[in-house]
Amino acid sequence: MASHEYRPGFAPGHPENDLHAAADYSNKVRPTPHSFDELADQPDPKEVNERNAASTKQALWFAAATVAITFLVAGILAFISRMMGGPLCEAGEATWLCTGTWRTAWSVISSIPPVAGILGCAIIMVRKLNRYERWMPWMGVFWLPIVPFAMWWLTITIGILAADSA
Repeated sequence: MASHEYRPGFAPGHPENDLHAAADYSNKVRPTPHSFDELADQPDPKEVNERNAASTKQALWFAAATVAITFLVAGILAFISRMMGGPLCEAGEATWLCTGTWRTAWSVISSIPPVAGILGCAIIMVRKLNRYERWMPWMGVFWLPIVPFAMWWLTITIGILAADSA
């Protein structure tokens, strides 16, 4: 980058003050301070940089946790259903949801984590944006792993509900 280009928060000639990654230039720009008090209230650039780096890691962990919690909840419910038994389990070894009630309960309850993941990610993303923090990774995990996973999971669970009601 040429030294004559303007970048917010960067003083030309002082590279130690450049604490912004390329991803941070899409952040919402902080209001310009108009008084010494407003300038003094500005956050420390090092802390802002640390929060931005943490935001990326948090987004990735959130996406992984959404998928993991969904499978964990679904597995626990299926295990409980299998242990309780029922007429559908007596028909074959591959059946885990042993009654119609368990099939419905499993479908509804196991659909909660992916839907909560979508809503939670969207809320966190907007809060990060409004706090002038790195929000782009949250948009990325919203559209790449969380929404497609939730759509796939809901296709399965709604399909079970539809098959049971037919």
